[in-house]
Order: sequence, then C-alpha cells, then structure tokens
Amino acid sequence: MFHEDSLAMGALSFDHTGEQQSKSRINVKRLLGSGKLIYNTFENGNWSEEEQRISNPFKAGQEFDLRVRILEGKFQVFANRAEVGVFTQRLPLDGIDHVSIRGDLSKLRLFHYGGRIFPNPYMAVAGLTPGKRLDISALPKGKRVNVNLYRENKEYALQVSIRYNEGAVVRNAMTSNVWGKEEREGKMPLDKKQVFDITIINEEFSFQIFLNNQRFTTFAHRGSPNDIKTLEVDGDVEIQTVTINDAPGV
Repeated sequence: MFHEDSLAMGALSFDHTGEQQSKSRINVKRLLGSGKLIYNTFENGNWSEEEQRISNPFKAGQEFDLRVRILEGKFQVFANRAEVGVFTQRLPLDGIDHVSIRGDLSKLRLFHYGGRIFPNPYMAVAGLTPGKRLDISALPKGKRVNVNLYRENKEYALQVSIRYNEGAVVRNAMTSNVWGKEEREGKMPLDKKQVFDITIINEEFSFQIFLNNQRFTTFAHRGSPNDIKTLEVDGDVEIQTVTINDAPGV
C-alpha cells in the first residue's frame, strides 16, 4: 500500500541490474491527471510506441493499493483491490531481478513480492504455533470461501467461513469432533468483486482475526493453541499468496 502527496506520477518497474537495465524494463506508471494506468516496455534504449492504458481509480493525497499479478503471457492489475485490466506481456521475464518504485509517494506501508499458482482446494502444513501469523490474499469467485485450521487428529481448530451470499463471516471450531456454536457477530467488510486479505494470529488464549488489515474479531481457543498443524483453503476462490511469519509483539 502507498500514500501519495500530489497530482503527479508514480511508476512500478520490473528491472534488470547492471548493463541489462539500460536495455530492458517493464514499467507500469500512473498519471493522475490523465486518469490512466499506463503500461510500457523499455528495450535497447527506447520506449515502445505501443502503450496500453486502463482506468486509474487513484486520487492524490489518498492511500492506494496496487497489485500486479504475473500470469502466463499477461499482467493482471488490481487497483484498490478490484481488477482494472490486463496487460499483454511483451518481454520475457528472464533476468528480471528487482522491482523499483518511484514517484511522488510519501509512504510505502507494505510491499510484498512473490506468489504462485495455487491449487483449489489448497492444503499445506501450517505449524501455526502461538506467536505466529497466517496471511492469505485471494480473489473470491463465488458464494463462499473457507479458511480451515486443523489439529493433528484432523479436527477443526478454527474455520473462518466467508459467506458472500449470507453477508457474514462465520467462525467455528470442533471439540471432540463435534462442531460448537457458530460466531457470526460483525458486519461483513468484504466485497465479492475484490481481492481480500485475511490475517490470523495465534495467541495463547485466542485467535486474532484481521480482514483487509483491520481487526475484525477474536475467537477463543476451544483446544490447545499448540496443536495447529494443517491449513486448508477451499471454496469459490483464486488464492494469490499464503505466508506464515512471526507476529510482532506477540
């Protein structure tokens, strides 16, 4: 996420280092005055004359969220979590070794580089012990997305069920392989047409759950906080990133 100060421009570039940098560059820039996001390539000392332009929803003086997903032969662009267009990939990605960000930006709050094509459903060893955080970014494609955390015996330690058709984010867990009471409190903060971020932090007595970087709720443990072994994500969803890291301050 970025914060900017003026009606000027910013650029996100995928670059080569050394001599290659002067020969090849893939550039996405935003000109607020023109109301467009512009994609171009720089090769052998010249910018291509074939610019691609898509709508730019960003406004000066406001924080904005820009995401570029590299797929087969194209760049998928998300602005403030909504897909705004697709750029055709013109140059090979071989040799690109860094990303640069330039322009009239006052703060860079978050930068993430990475990702993969995830299967659906997606299952992985989690090891979400107390003091760890799970971060998932995904694009909903239908009515429901489930984030499941399992114990070693395959019992649900936590299920966060994002139900767009019900306008609810439902939390539950099992005790002795029996589902407990659902927790549904909280206004639905997610848009079914936008990428969402969910963060789950495992603390000694509870899970802290954040949606789109805002605290959403607390879910009290119904079993041992040290027995969180497996992650599963399923439902109508296109997963973009999954990470597990230390949670600062926990």
